[in-house]
Amino acid sequence: MDVVVLYAAVAPPAVTTGGATMRRYTTPQDAVDALAIGAAVVLVSDGIAERDVATVAGAVAASRATVIEVRAAGWDGQTPSPLSAACRGVISGFGERGVVRAVELLRREQAKA
Repeated sequence: MDVVVLYAAVAPPAVTTGGATMRRYTTPQDAVDALAIGAAVVLVSDGIAERDVATVAGAVAASRATVIEVRAAGWDGQTPSPLSAACRGVISGFGERGVVRAVELLRREQAKA
């Protein structure tokens, strides 16, 4: 199974992701549809409008996908985030390098399975 990097159209990561499938979404429904595939997903949360966070978080919680959220900016880990709570893990504060690391982590997990 492939790793999918899911990112908002307004904030595409400018990194090479080791062959992961890059998938852009423009609406919350696009993100919901992409999460329904059940793959391993790196969800770049930069660019998700605040009004859409709950919708995307609900899709993450309902999906069979293993989802790691990546935020370019730092996060204190305590401020409530429904999206972060729905994901298996969060990588925050490493910029676009966080995307690369999340892809590597999910690939290692796939190799073990």
